[in-house]
Amino acid sequence: MATREWKDGLLSKIMRDLGEIPDEKPKWIVLDGDLDANWIESMNSVMDDNKMLTLASNERIPLKPHMRMVFEIRDLRFATPATVSRAGILFISTDDGTQWQSLIQSWLLKLEATEEQKSKLSNCFTTYVKTTLRWMLKTVSPIVSLQAMNFVQTLLYMLDGTLSAQILTSEAADAIEKAFVFAMIWSMGSALTVTDDGTDNRKLFSDWWRTEWRQIKMPTQYTVFDYWYDPGANTFELWSKSPFLSSEMMDYDSATPMASVTVPTPETCSVTFWMKILVGMRRPVMLAGPSGTGKTQIVNGMLAQYDPIEMMSTNINFNF
Repeated sequence: MATREWKDGLLSKIMRDLGEIPDEKPKWIVLDGDLDANWIESMNSVMDDNKMLTLASNERIPLKPHMRMVFEIRDLRFATPATVSRAGILFISTDDGTQWQSLIQSWLLKLEATEEQKSKLSNCFTTYVKTTLRWMLKTVSPIVSLQAMNFVQTLLYMLDGTLSAQILTSEAADAIEKAFVFAMIWSMGSALTVTDDGTDNRKLFSDWWRTEWRQIKMPTQYTVFDYWYDPGANTFELWSKSPFLSSEMMDYDSATPMASVTVPTPETCSVTFWMKILVGMRRPVMLAGPSGTGKTQIVNGMLAQYDPIEMMSTNINFNF
């Protein structure tokens, strides 16, 4: 500020670097933040026929014919008529569920299964997803703000990890639907928690689920989150009785400080179960919650199972 010396910002550097690449292969710059009233006005010369970014240093950086700039924004609240008139606007509505329905259809097309198996899954999607999404978006508040696409994409990831050949070819007529219900419960309800005012959203979801869906009966002693689907027995069992919990058990050495010991619980068991599946498929995982709830311990337990070189080469990421 003292010398008024010009320093590049992020966009000017990216545009200049892309423009200096000698080839003419397509280059895309995607800006996914909300518009700023002052900043977007400076972009008008880039968006009109001149296609030129004019900086305060008097430098002019061209947007070359093989370069494109895309703005992914939530609304046009801070855009002026000058900006709107220069932009080719594509409005994508999520109200009718077209986006997540297309995502499901694309997933079904790529699924390696018979037409009969795909038909069963298609019926499950038709039966459960729309009604559950409508209830979720109107009734409860996840700990992290999520859209319908987030819920459906998580459901598809979980189905990828749980729909084994054993389930798809099971002689039990309801095996596929039970596995689907298991993935539905966790994809839709795993981001629910107790709110600041004491409302237990998981309990609300569990009570609503049992009232709304009676085709697949689940044990009623605890919430629907306390059970996992056992494909071998084709039944829902308590996480506390699952083989996953016993596999987490550790031998305690009296020389080990108690503060460094993590005692496995049904909650850590269920979270670890899904993390192993998602990380095994190289899908991103985020643990969200207040401090002191064991996020770091669970992640450290997962990290111990992977070789550091493998993690760097396969880009395994944990966010918490």
